[in-house]
Amino acid sequence: MGSTSNSLLTYVALCASDGVGVGTSQPSKDGWVPKFASLINAQQTVNLGRSGSTLADALRQQLPRALEQNAHVITIWLAVNDFNQQIFNPLILTSYKSNLNDMLSQLRSKFSKDTRILVGNIPDLAQVNIYTAFGISKQFLSAQVALWNDAIRDIVQKNQCELVDLFAHWKELATHPEYISFDGFHPSAHGYTRLADIFYQQYSHK
Repeated sequence: MGSTSNSLLTYVALCASDGVGVGTSQPSKDGWVPKFASLINAQQTVNLGRSGSTLADALRQQLPRALEQNAHVITIWLAVNDFNQQIFNPLILTSYKSNLNDMLSQLRSKFSKDTRILVGNIPDLAQVNIYTAFGISKQFLSAQVALWNDAIRDIVQKNQCELVDLFAHWKELATHPEYISFDGFHPSAHGYTRLADIFYQQYSHK
């Protein structure tokens, strides 16, 4: 699977609330998934995103449906909800790494090398004020994000997928407060446009 020669370009998104456009007034239009789908001229978009989804949730609820598709492009952004659960489960990174490897290995085994699998990492959350409002230091956040992103990078490379480095390319969060929505956490419509652009930058590399 993966060739577009005899079929429409099918795009599959595995994601959480960001994928369904939470934080915008028109989620079906302003979320990053439909924006990215438009950029790649996808004829069919299968958006499997669920608000609040963790990677473990997505393994059970989203991955089986993704494996049923004739996908040519797959995006995965499932990291921030898991990262936030460290407050309740300090060992979650261990299970996250295992789950991410499981998801990517199943997808890579199912689909041909022509299928693009793009995986987003964690942005610079030290620039998101809601964390500091809860008393979490920027130094701690930066150290933890770096630890998680190192793990994500290694697993993405191991499974011959493509890393979308949101941390490196979304540094302008500090100077663009309009990228964050009214809830102080989710991206705004402007933020989702930028997010789609960053995924598209990686997509355009091949």
